[in-house]
Amino acid sequence: MACMALVGALAVAACSEPEDDGTTTGRTSVSDEAESTGVTAPPGTQPVMPGSTAPSSEPTVGNDGSVVAAYAGQSWYLGEMPSSATPADDTLEPILLGMINNEDTPFGSYPEVRAAAEAAAVWVNTELGGVDGRPIELRTCISRFDVEQSQQCALELEQAGVVAFVGGVDVTSNGSYPVIEQNGLAVVGGIPANLVEQRSPNAFFFSGGIAGGATAMVAHAAENGAERVLLAFGELEPFEVAAREYAAVVGEHLGLDIELVPFSFSTADYLPILTKARDVDAQAVVVLAADAACVPLIETADALELDATLYLFGSCAAESILDAAGEAALGIIFNSEGPVGEDDIEGAIFQDVVDRYAAEPAGAAGTVGFRGLMNLYAMLRELGGDDITSEGLLDLARSSVDEPSFWGHPYTCDGRQVPGLPALCAPQQILFTFDAVGQDPVEITDWIPTDELFAAALE
Repeated sequence: MACMALVGALAVAACSEPEDDGTTTGRTSVSDEAESTGVTAPPGTQPVMPGSTAPSSEPTVGNDGSVVAAYAGQSWYLGEMPSSATPADDTLEPILLGMINNEDTPFGSYPEVRAAAEAAAVWVNTELGGVDGRPIELRTCISRFDVEQSQQCALELEQAGVVAFVGGVDVTSNGSYPVIEQNGLAVVGGIPANLVEQRSPNAFFFSGGIAGGATAMVAHAAENGAERVLLAFGELEPFEVAAREYAAVVGEHLGLDIELVPFSFSTADYLPILTKARDVDAQAVVVLAADAACVPLIETADALELDATLYLFGSCAAESILDAAGEAALGIIFNSEGPVGEDDIEGAIFQDVVDRYAAEPAGAAGTVGFRGLMNLYAMLRELGGDDITSEGLLDLARSSVDEPSFWGHPYTCDGRQVPGLPALCAPQQILFTFDAVGQDPVEITDWIPTDELFAAALE
């Protein structure tokens, strides 16, 4: 349950068949167009365009029938969208990339992360010309919350010759990361599920993790007149570190009185937490918890007629949760690591690409897998098709400063954006809320510069 809660709060086409040891190694050949599929769930940290409504049965297409041509000449993270689709050259040697992802387990299964990355790879090869003509080949390995499986996945993919990993969800990455680091490989994107990943010099997450989201919420409360904030967190190390060592420290630096309240992840009763907020006269309540806690928290706050502003992770803005909570969810503030407005071109591109190229549902945390593949693609393009090496990718990632990110804040991977968590390259956050049931979310902030908040309070 703790593992499920951890990833849920952060959230966030090859077929892989199980082998005898439970590890699945899938080879994804992305030169062929995948079957079109729909998006069935909204993103956790980025809840609007992909998944807040059902996917269109007729994705946007251009004159040549491609997604690229539909956005011809428009600005996106790579500059200007080409006027027409260009396929990769299947006769050239493919660039091998790996992904380790948690699937097929009751503790938490995130196939949408893999499916979205695969859809992005198909699109790169089918319409964006690959990398100087070279196609991308994404090989995936499934780990079922098992340290040895994660380690075996990393070994198999390294031996297959991958030049880098696209980050997935690997809660037991304390098995895979020693292999990845010893072999000088980079992990680009994904959901930072534990501190092993967030502290790795070889990982590059376009995220602020739990610390970034919690700190943005605390800072927003301070800016809007709160004097006392109750900061509740599940008793699991990444949550406790984020609360005690980051959000609380920043909050106190901003002049807030922070009331820290730990709770068990196995609890189903959030009344003591919210009653405590009322007893200490907190003007804001920030709860670091996961999807399963969302509806009980919202319903309990509503029943108590809580006066304090309630802040929850963006995963609590999933459509199913909002439907269950109804009007009780109105006015609650959520975080996002990407724009939530309908007019964002890259959100629309994501939707059209997964509608056309995903072989299975690719919404929800799939936005993270898609962003990771697309940002790694940009790095490969910068190196050039003939000069791609694992060492070159690591050096390029580590030297990045304000690099454009697909559907996210520009990233800087100098290891100093979040002190002590060098793998978090883009901790900035946007906060949003809902004003009416069934309506689109409303952004209530621009990008909150959590990197600057950390620097002021921690360095």
